[in-house]
Order: sequence, then structure tokens, then C-alpha cells
Amino acid sequence: MHDLVGLCDCGKALEFGGAGSGANRELRCDCGRLHDVALEASGWAAVAQLTPERSVPVAGFSRELRAAADAERFWFTFPLRGDVALPVHVLFSRAERTAEVKAADLKVRHFEDVDLATDARRQWIGWWQSTHRPHRSRGPSPVVPRRVGRLPVSLAHRRPAQPAGR
Repeated sequence: MHDLVGLCDCGKALEFGGAGSGANRELRCDCGRLHDVALEASGWAAVAQLTPERSVPVAGFSRELRAAADAERFWFTFPLRGDVALPVHVLFSRAERTAEVKAADLKVRHFEDVDLATDARRQWIGWWQSTHRPHRSRGPSPVVPRRVGRLPVSLAHRRPAQPAGR
């Protein structure tokens, strides 16, 4: 008997047992989604999902990895800045043990010695968080609105009045 670790978006129950070692495993649902399963204090739990996709944006990904016979394509969501989760694309080859991960208009991040697509996800998130950590040493900074566009100021206030006759 396997332990229930979560539910897939397709509605199927996820049961423990899958590839991986240590505190993480990868479960593949019958629908094709991959689930990153982690050992937590309460036991094994599904912590993230990678959804398969037929194609990924071509820009940025290496030609070699796109041409790999076993290349698998997935996406997951991640909040790059703030609370808005954006799609992050993963191109993975099990035979090559290589993955490339791309989000928004960022350059592709290449990873070697990757055994699982969920490992590539975790490595990319670790890289992102280590390179885009907020600066805490300066203390809290005030929220200042961005200066975009023009302020609605009347014409009389924009130009100094010129004397008549000039």
C-alpha cells in the first residue's frame, strides 16, 4: 500500500513511490504531469507540479537540446517579482542529463548533471533566489511610485509666462 501525498490537477490521487533520492522524489501522473514530492515533518507531500507542453518558445533554448530524441517539455509557475506567478519553461533530456530553464524575457539557464525535470526546477529556483535576494542590510525602504508618463499639470504651470510683445 502506498501513502497518499497529494492530488494532481487532473483529479487523480498521487501515491508515494517514484524516482529520486534523499528528501525529494518525482512522481509522474497518468496525465503526464510531474510532481515534485518532498519529505516534510508530517511525511511525504507534493510541493510542486510540472505540466507537460507540446512545444516551448524556441528563442533562447539550445538547438542541441531541442533536437534531443528524449527531450521533454514542461512548465511551472513561479513569482519572479512580487506575488504574480509567471510561467517558467523547462526543457529536459534524461539521456543527456541536461536541462534548460527559461522564464519571461530572461536568458535561458543551463544545468548539467540533472537526473529529473523536478531537479531542474529546484535548481533554477535556488539560483533565482540566490541571485535576486532583496537587500536586507539597508533596512526597510519606503514604497515610492514609479515615474511613468507625465503628471496632469495645466499648460499655464508648464511654461513660464512670456511678456507680451516678444
